[in-house]
Amino acid sequence: MAGILALESEVAKKVAGALALKLLPAEQARLANVRTVNPEAYDAYLRGLQHCYRLLPGDLDSAQKYFELALTRDPNYALAYAGIAMVWASRQQMGYAPPREAGPKAKAAAEKAIALGVGIAESHFALAMIKAWTDWDWAGAEVEFRRAIEINPGFPDARAYYAFLLKILQRSREALPQVERALQLDPVNPLFQSYYAHHLFCVRRYDDAIAQARQAVQTQPNLPNAYYALWGGYRAKGMNKEAVAAAKASLASYGDPGVAEAFDRGYAQGGYPAAMKLAAEELTRLSNKSFVLPKDIADLYVEAGEKTKALEWFEKGFELRDSNMPNLRLPFFYDSLRSEPRFQDLLRRMNLPP
Repeated sequence: MAGILALESEVAKKVAGALALKLLPAEQARLANVRTVNPEAYDAYLRGLQHCYRLLPGDLDSAQKYFELALTRDPNYALAYAGIAMVWASRQQMGYAPPREAGPKAKAAAEKAIALGVGIAESHFALAMIKAWTDWDWAGAEVEFRRAIEINPGFPDARAYYAFLLKILQRSREALPQVERALQLDPVNPLFQSYYAHHLFCVRRYDDAIAQARQAVQTQPNLPNAYYALWGGYRAKGMNKEAVAAAKASLASYGDPGVAEAFDRGYAQGGYPAAMKLAAEELTRLSNKSFVLPKDIADLYVEAGEKTKALEWFEKGFELRDSNMPNLRLPFFYDSLRSEPRFQDLLRRMNLPP
């Protein structure tokens, strides 16, 4: 097992030669630079990756333990450092750790992965993630995403997240083929299924987005990203009761029963806007004792029709470097704010298209 990747490399070169195939330079380099991998390290990495895709607090903790286990077996294992970078980037994205804590740790792990693994797709992918959602360096992120895809065109993660970068940069026509290709490469991955739903929502294919998000929920019933896509799809279709249920599920990862109760109480008192307002107020109270993503609170105030409060929380998101702030380019949810000077100023400060 210890030499399996090197053996595969040799077999691939012989097959190419036998079939008179002309390998691209990137393919030649990838085959030439394959290093012997400790099988226990590789197994731990794969197990960590499986947990990382689930995006729940306990799963991210398990993922980090597996990636650290891989490093005990192989201290110079670039993939393990790339995995640790993804864990901290995910904690930052989901609000399980504040950006001031998660961002530097994600960046340090990504830089270590690059130092150990230049020419490894996962290393460039990890660095691309940090440049995009921690540094907001859109040009630098695109360079790293494209490099990861060039090194390994069959690496679905790079395509899935590159699609998100393209969406943020208002290049939806380029984005959709990338996420579709990611899903072709890994069709049963619930995270990629939910990302595809997001992209369908962004091009206003609401029925398709709902169907795709439901499929993701069937695959992983507690995936927050899938419920966020459902929330948007239902809201766009005027299905307010279903939208409230999806919004409640998308924020369930905070683990606070008061937020769920606020959704229910608000909807009973005054329908959709009241449900959003009471949930925003409850999430604000929660933020006084634990970290809450400012954008999550802002989103609820947007849906409650409270523009001023929404913009105040978006400002906090900008100040704290909430990694979800670039998603202000998402259509429909923020249509009511497009003409607001403060909203346009936020986009400019993040160097995003207006």
